[in-house]
Amino acid sequence: MKKITTLVLFLFAATVMSFAQNSFQLSQKSVLVSGPANLLMKGYVRVTNTGSGSMTVKVNRTFADTLPGHTSYYCWQGACFPPETSLSPNSLLMNPQDSDSTLEADLQPSGIAGDSRVTYCFFDSDNPSDSACVTFNYNASPVGINELNALRFMSAPYPNPADQNASVIYHVQSGSEMKIVLSNMLGSKVKEINLVEKKSTVIIPTSDLRNGIYYCSIIIDGKISGTKKLIINHK
Repeated sequence: MKKITTLVLFLFAATVMSFAQNSFQLSQKSVLVSGPANLLMKGYVRVTNTGSGSMTVKVNRTFADTLPGHTSYYCWQGACFPPETSLSPNSLLMNPQDSDSTLEADLQPSGIAGDSRVTYCFFDSDNPSDSACVTFNYNASPVGINELNALRFMSAPYPNPADQNASVIYHVQSGSEMKIVLSNMLGSKVKEINLVEKKSTVIIPTSDLRNGIYYCSIIIDGKISGTKKLIINHK
């Protein structure tokens, strides 16, 4: 009876330990990102599967303590998601000892100085309790008068790659004529959208464009003030 009890306790302890094991290793658990408040802030981390089996991994933004006016969004595996997306639509198969460094945790301070904090968690979609989280601490510093230009900020297009539409968040500091121009890799203009508001989100229709790499530029009073890459991939 004593041997049976000991065996049961051993099996119970082993089971508890197996559930408590974490299959993820992060290069950092806390990342400090500093920069001027008029520029997009980007944070990165590397995650490694240190377990003994393969996992289907997803990312979830689990916590965001952001200042009013600060916008949090992220890119992963080459795809960028809108600010309202916390759980990644895509997943990644990671074999033992595989590493991934494609998470880009973005914060758009919009010219507002101050601190924001955002946490992202990697987890096994078949066992969500097996996870590891990283917190990005953003410190946006005040911008001197000489650092300001016509374009206060321009987000990366999202989703990216795009199928039917892509969106861009922008904030123009000054200017009377504003537009977004989409060009192909040869520099030829394929689409142009006039901007009315100085601060808004513009939707760019892409269903009529061929698959490939494009460049999205904001032009203010005839001058290019910002450019971001956009990939179009029709499903």
